[in-house]
Amino acid sequence: MASERDRRRTLRDAYKAERKRDEWNVLGIDRELLDDLLDHVEEHLAVTGCDHTLRHSRTWADSHSVAWSALEAGLQAGGGSCDCEVLANVDPDEKV
Repeated sequence: MASERDRRRTLRDAYKAERKRDEWNVLGIDRELLDDLLDHVEEHLAVTGCDHTLRHSRTWADSHSVAWSALEAGLQAGGGSCDCEVLANVDPDEKV
């Protein structure tokens, strides 16, 4: 029989898994596309720096036929209000 501690751990883990699924759903792109987006943004920020917009993210979305309005909302919901914040905050798998 599972202990109370094990039951709480199971509930906590299920909660975290549900939150991660929700974050991926809000983002609207899969792991492969997110990795490509992050690579694109990182490469461009290394050259131009952050201008406190999502211009590199938007350029990537346009070139990959990803609906910008949905992606923008997902990035912002994940803490990415500008390109440098996209790199720092958006990956659902990196959140605790």
